[in-house]
Amino acid sequence: MGDRQFVVSGRWALAADSLQWMLQRQYMNKGQPAWHSVSFVASTRDVLARCMRERGCPPADAERLLAGLPSTFEEWAETRAQTIAETILVEGEASAPKRPRHSPLAAANDPTTPTGDLNDPGTA
Repeated sequence: MGDRQFVVSGRWALAADSLQWMLQRQYMNKGQPAWHSVSFVASTRDVLARCMRERGCPPADAERLLAGLPSTFEEWAETRAQTIAETILVEGEASAPKRPRHSPLAAANDPTTPTGDLNDPGTA
C-alpha cells in the first residue's frame, strides 16, 4: 500500500502506509500546494501527538487529526484493514450484476420457470 492521506486539517495531514503514520505539512512548490512528510510514527498516538507539537502543528489542527485514532498504529492498521475488507465485500455484493430474467442462469434458479423437454407437452 502506498502512503495515503486519511485526514486533513488546515495545512497539516495524516497519511499512512503499511508500516506507519506520517505527519504531513503542506508547502507551496512553484506556486502549487505540495505535501511533505515531516514525521514518521509506527508506535503510539501519544508519540504522534508529541511529533505534532515538535513540528509546530497548531493545537486545534492536532486535535482534529488525532480525533478517533486508537492508541497504537497496529490497532489502527488492523481496524483499517478490516474496514477495507468489509467495504470491498459490501461493494462486491451491491455491485454484482443482476441476471436478466431471460438469462438461462436466471431461469435455472427460478422455481417458476418450466423445465423439461419442450417437445413433450407433459413435462413443460
